[in-house]
Formats: sequence, structure tokens, C-alpha cells
Amino acid sequence: MPLKDPVKEARDRRLRQRHAARLEQRLCTRCGRVPPEPSLKVCGGCAEKRRAAERARRARARQQGVPYGGRDPECCRRADRAGDRRRRRARQEAGLCTSCGRRRPEDNRSVCEPCREARRALDRRRYDARRAAGHCARCTQPTVGGLSRCGRCLALEKERVCPEQKSAAGKRRYVARRAQGACVDCGVRTGGPARCERCAYRSNARAPERHLAALWPPQITVIEVQTSRELGVFETEAEAAACVAFAKLRPDQVEFLSNAPLMALLPP
Repeated sequence: MPLKDPVKEARDRRLRQRHAARLEQRLCTRCGRVPPEPSLKVCGGCAEKRRAAERARRARARQQGVPYGGRDPECCRRADRAGDRRRRRARQEAGLCTSCGRRRPEDNRSVCEPCREARRALDRRRYDARRAAGHCARCTQPTVGGLSRCGRCLALEKERVCPEQKSAAGKRRYVARRAQGACVDCGVRTGGPARCERCAYRSNARAPERHLAALWPPQITVIEVQTSRELGVFETEAEAAACVAFAKLRPDQVEFLSNAPLMALLPP
């Protein structure tokens, strides 16, 4: 270990002693003439001088392209996060919005509605910009196949999101948007339909073939339960019932299989 400069060490010792003495006397630790401001160790004039010097230093560093004003980035981030936590906790205890600190949120939320709407608009613009550039909507990494998430973010989101909570939130959002006459996917006013034209086209394009209406005539297959023997394929229920009666079987001894979708079997 290199030896410390005796002159510098003696000066630092004197500064520490003076700092401790002024704290005991409840005086400003810089000028030592007036009491400090509440929750500070310096008076208002010294605090303003320090802020002005800090702003000038940051401006010079910004012109030179030095991030965080030339300070240690990790220390600055840690201090910023600690300050954010203190400010958020103080606003929550006061019952104010944790974002703006001016309005009181509703429905036991932590953020007021104007701040929530501003955040939604910012998220939508950022999402559209990243999707247009072909990047992940979360980490900005390139995606494959036109997906909104990269492989890593998809895996993390799948592990983090609870399926039951996601389903319940989707149901609540669906009911609320239907009551407002809005699209259940994007929230745009539709005036009646569940989806707007754009979302309806996207939903139909992504729907699997089993959700689409059959393009062939309906077929009803009669199978004997005990022997698993196929008794025949018919186009109407009357023909299937006649087959069961001709085979002298009870309804609980046969099984009917139909290729028609379930929604098509409901009465109009």
C-alpha cells in the first residue's frame, strides 16, 4: 500500500474535526455561520451554491459527451433508485399519486388516471416503434417471425405470469370493454361489434382451422360402445336414429360422432 501524503492526511483530519464540531453546534458545515436547512447539513445559500456548481459541472460533461456528469454510473443509478423509493414511499403515505405527487388516485391505486393514460400512450408509441423496427417490445433485441418478444423475454414472461391471473384479467377487460362499446382487443370504439375491423381480420387470420366452419356436409357416425364397431355414417339425425332402431340398440349403447362445430348445433 502506498504511503499517504502527511500534509493531505493532516488537512483531511482537520476538515473532519471541523465538520463534526459544526454538526454538534447545529451550524452549516460549509460556512459555519447560520443553522442548516431542515433535513440538510448546510444552509440555504450554501445548498444553492452547491446545486449551481453541480448543474454547471453536468452541463460541461454533457457537452463533452460524458455520461452521468463524469461520475460513477453504478453509484449514480443506485442513488437514483434510492431517491425514487423514498419519494414513492412518501407520496404513498400522503395518499398522493406516486408519479406526479399532485392528485389523489382512485380505486386504491397508486397512480392517478391522467398519469396512467400518459403512461399508456407512451407505452403504445414505444411498442409500435419497436414492432415496426422488428425488435423485441421489452428488451429491443431482434425478433424472428414477426413476434413481439424475443425468445428470452417469451420464456421469462411465461414463467412470471400466472395463467389463472392472466385469464381473470382478460375476462375483466373483455366485460369492461363490451360494456363501453369498445373493441375487446385494442379498445377502439366500435359501436356494437366485439372487435373492430382490423382486430377482427387479425383474429380470423390467426384462428386455427378447427375454429372455422366446416366446408363439407355434416356427417354423423354411429358407433356401438361395447364392441367399438362402426354402424354407419349418415347426414341427418333421423337416419342415425333409424340405424340405431334397426340394430335394436338402446341410446346408451351407442355413441354419435359429428364433424359439425358445436356452435352450428345450437338452435338459431
